[in-house]
Amino acid sequence: MLSISGRVYSQNVTFGFKTKQEPIENAIFEIIEVQDGRKVGESIGKIYTQGTVMSTAQIGDGVAQTLKNYFKTSVKSQNETKQAILVNVEQFEIKETKSTNTVAGGELKLKFGFYVKGSFDPIHLMDYEGGMNYRRSINRLDLAERVIQQALDNSLDYFNQWINSQALNNRALAGSVRLIIENKAFESDQDTVFYDFKRPLKWSDFTNRPKSSSSYNAMIFTSLAMEGRPFVEDGSIIMPLIIKVYMLPGQSWVRDKNDYSLNHEQRHFDVVRVVADRLTNNLQNLDVNPENYEALVNDAYFDAYREMNKLQELYDGQTSHGRKRDIQERWNRMLDMALKGDYTALENVLSE
Repeated sequence: MLSISGRVYSQNVTFGFKTKQEPIENAIFEIIEVQDGRKVGESIGKIYTQGTVMSTAQIGDGVAQTLKNYFKTSVKSQNETKQAILVNVEQFEIKETKSTNTVAGGELKLKFGFYVKGSFDPIHLMDYEGGMNYRRSINRLDLAERVIQQALDNSLDYFNQWINSQALNNRALAGSVRLIIENKAFESDQDTVFYDFKRPLKWSDFTNRPKSSSSYNAMIFTSLAMEGRPFVEDGSIIMPLIIKVYMLPGQSWVRDKNDYSLNHEQRHFDVVRVVADRLTNNLQNLDVNPENYEALVNDAYFDAYREMNKLQELYDGQTSHGRKRDIQERWNRMLDMALKGDYTALENVLSE
């Protein structure tokens, strides 16, 4: 039986509570912070202390600190990857009414918000609402204290059951991240031509009308896309990533159809393929965790997109859109090497 007698100090009653009678063993979480989200300095209510006298009820050294001490001693974790939890106290209220001159009836209400505490903003997990109704002799303050103790024990048991049931499938509780880069072949159609080593570009892929305002012989629209939707499996975030390299026939056109010009446009397509391969390598070498993986994956993609645009500008600028045949031949060799995984020459161009 756990109890700490209520102490009356000039119309104030201070309650305390001890460690949970049956502490939670081998917990997968640790409550490291408690915040009191109620009004600053707010008591937990008023209770009868004698006859018709009602006194202000308070908790130990304050709700936040006293609860933190309670959680710390009531949860025993052996798990090295335990989740750091923040608890926000949204309601902690006790109300009593007098049944007779010697008996009081009371109601305790609790509402706690549980959050994962990480390097960034806390992530909301769940809310707990609970409480108890009771009757006690007015001179038995210890009974009110036991009610508070039991309600707190119930809240901790509930959260422990909840987090154990959610640990393997809740994204906020995931302990690791695995990126899976999928190299899928996509079937081309009249609207989109996907890059395929076995299927080089054809002039029939350029279906738009030539722009009268342009002095160029041909124009190709190429681009890079990345898709992925994370899911949780066995406590780990799985992030499948699909990288697409494509050109749009409806936005690509040609005037004079010759092999030399077709090669120049093919090399624009090759640039995107090379950038996609470099992006794949970068993604495979990322050091990711549940807190940073989205930002790092997005950064890698946007870096690749910027690199693609820079290379396209350098390619057209140095070859004068294919007019400088010797420079065009240099780019042909450089891109052939890069398509085989040797980026030395390409990186030299990027660093110039």
